[in-house]
Amino acid sequence: MRPIPHPLGQLELDGQQLRLEGVPYQAVRELGRGKSAISWLYQRQADHPSLPRELVLKRYCQTGYETVPFDQILDFELCSYLRLLESGIPHPRLLAYSQAHYALAKEYIAGELIVEIQQREGLDDRHFGAMLQMAGRLQAAGYHVDFFPTNFVLNERGLHYIDYEAHPYSEEWNFANWGIFYWLNREGMAAYLSSGEVAHINKPGEPKPLEAPFLRQRESILRRLS
Repeated sequence: MRPIPHPLGQLELDGQQLRLEGVPYQAVRELGRGKSAISWLYQRQADHPSLPRELVLKRYCQTGYETVPFDQILDFELCSYLRLLESGIPHPRLLAYSQAHYALAKEYIAGELIVEIQQREGLDDRHFGAMLQMAGRLQAAGYHVDFFPTNFVLNERGLHYIDYEAHPYSEEWNFANWGIFYWLNREGMAAYLSSGEVAHINKPGEPKPLEAPFLRQRESILRRLS
């Protein structure tokens, strides 16, 4: 694996206490839980000319839902970060990481999660168009990402992928054949977010979305925007 760029350097952790280059940061709130990690927003507690005021700390934990063996998961995420750099899509900058603590610190990208927009007002061609453009850039670089709508933030600068999961490209797991169905399933996503039950969004016993109710919508979107 190529060297990982992390110019801000040393990450120190002790419980909820975090120091970056010796500067203390305070946990503010939990941002979300994924298949294998919990992410927290931290704020800097001392003045510093070059360190960010806010950052995200992602700590990996064993949940039973990991798609990568736990002892390999940080290396996989760092490799994924390099893939995102190669693709050129907007994503948070890596600030530092700790192999000993199975943790990394990355840039905080303010904005609204795609899933929040979906639940408030629904998604339209602006959102799908931006995602299809990003998916095209990833495919051209030879990769796909986790297209679940909790992994994308929209702000005045555009759409950002805020996770670090990236895989060699697969038609089966691309946006048009996998992720788009979660973006279209507004009602099912609401039920999943409130209950945590994947049966509202996935086929029984599979990590794949419910497709049948949304096939016509998908085809219409792809015709208009691809």
